[in-house]
Amino acid sequence: MATTVHDDIQDEVKDLFTGDRTLGDSFAPPLLFVGANALWGLGTAATVAIVAGVLVAAWRVRRGQKGIYALAGIAGVAFAAFLALRSGRAETYFLPGIVSGALYAGGTLLSILVKRPLSGWTSWLYRGWPREWFWRDDVRPAYSHVSWYWFWYFAIRGGVSAWLFAVGQVELLAIWKSITSWPTIIPLFYLTYRIGVKKRNALNGPNVDEYLAGAEAPFVGGQRRF
Repeated sequence: MATTVHDDIQDEVKDLFTGDRTLGDSFAPPLLFVGANALWGLGTAATVAIVAGVLVAAWRVRRGQKGIYALAGIAGVAFAAFLALRSGRAETYFLPGIVSGALYAGGTLLSILVKRPLSGWTSWLYRGWPREWFWRDDVRPAYSHVSWYWFWYFAIRGGVSAWLFAVGQVELLAIWKSITSWPTIIPLFYLTYRIGVKKRNALNGPNVDEYLAGAEAPFVGGQRRF
């Protein structure tokens, strides 16, 4: 049976939950931090968040996933908890995420402007296709188009987070972080994947095999996956 774009997307989405770094890891420690802070105070909240991060990491290692992701998760939670304790403000726990979100938005915009779009880089790293293929004038515009969607995602998520941080709404920060995690990423990923494949096919560029073979136009195209 032929594999469809829908099947490809299902495989990609499944990897978000079963791969080396799943989306579910991103919101458990913050929600527990906010709940513990409301009940027992900042010191206990920091401890709960770190313990949650360690438990998530141990669970991931037990499943045989890469230890580097587990260690990075613990380090991120511990650093955020340290900032909250040092400042005495619970909302500071979310500051690293706000800063990284701003960097993602700025980096994505810059990548589009210099014609090396972020979605092309991520696809290159994940797929292993020839890097120069992504930068062709009959391929690159599709990845630039998709990158604009992700720029606005990062910009809106980061902008609202920064405003909630400024007004000290730590509970709303946790809720906003949660709903803009996988509940937003999954449909956005699905949408941009389909749009990207359609846009790339409309450009009539070569597929990867044609590019490697040095084929000339007109191309068959129809490259699967994005």
